[in-house]
Amino acid sequence: MATSDRCPHCGALVLPQEKFCAQCGGPLGEAEPVREAPVREDSSTIRLEAPAPVPQAQSVPTHPKTIEELKAYCAAKGMPLEKMRFFIDQDYTQPKAFGIYRDGDQYVVYKNKADGSRAVRYHGPDEAYAVNELFQKLLSECHNRGIYPEGKQQFNEVQRKAKRQVRLYAIAFVAIIVMIVIAVSAVVLLEHRHDGYYRRGGDAGYYYRYGGSWYYDDGYYDWVAVDDFPYVDYEDYYLGNDYNSSWTVDDFKGSSTWDRIQEESHSSSSSSDYDSWDSGGTDWDSDW
Repeated sequence: MATSDRCPHCGALVLPQEKFCAQCGGPLGEAEPVREAPVREDSSTIRLEAPAPVPQAQSVPTHPKTIEELKAYCAAKGMPLEKMRFFIDQDYTQPKAFGIYRDGDQYVVYKNKADGSRAVRYHGPDEAYAVNELFQKLLSECHNRGIYPEGKQQFNEVQRKAKRQVRLYAIAFVAIIVMIVIAVSAVVLLEHRHDGYYRRGGDAGYYYRYGGSWYYDDGYYDWVAVDDFPYVDYEDYYLGNDYNSSWTVDDFKGSSTWDRIQEESHSSSSSSDYDSWDSGGTDWDSDW
């Protein structure tokens, strides 16, 4: 026992022969340190180690607020941005493009129209606002093609009933449209029945009739629109609708004139995937 005559636990007076304090019951002798029995390892012993932390996948924001978040969103959705004509974090200067880029502490959202002119949608310091402007346009272009990268909107019962009624009206409307389309198609077939190449012997160039329009190529310049075929009985000079490589002019359907005609007559695509994305369905003449 210690030489002290007081309990080391509560401070009460104790006698030398006492082993426990009469006041608190604490032991008065020095306690032997508790020793743990050694554990012998054998082949059956299994050591458990804490599992390595699993890295958490970085979540993609459903509503990006920065240029980097917007790029991550588009990458996660597998969007072919160049094909879609969206240029993020780029000051792209060619025609037919939507884009956003940082200019110092300012953010610029723009649209390059078909004629190459630029319409600036936003130019200011608010990155979240700028990103949202382009993001909403991106979604709008997707929706116009039947693509919903954010998921289709869910409807409650009242909305579903209203939607069903709208669908019935839409079916009736579509039926009328189909009949109109059939009638128009018949007219188009008649209009294009004389499409093809024409040439009168001795003339320097060739003519091509597309619908009710005439185009001329003299071998020096690309196909250009002309008022009419110079001879009344044009059917007598019909060469056919197939190009002949021996001619001294380029194939009309491989010319820039043909590309422009097709682009002007192209209707917006109803495709539901990015693979068939056609930027010809975008209104490139408007400011936004």
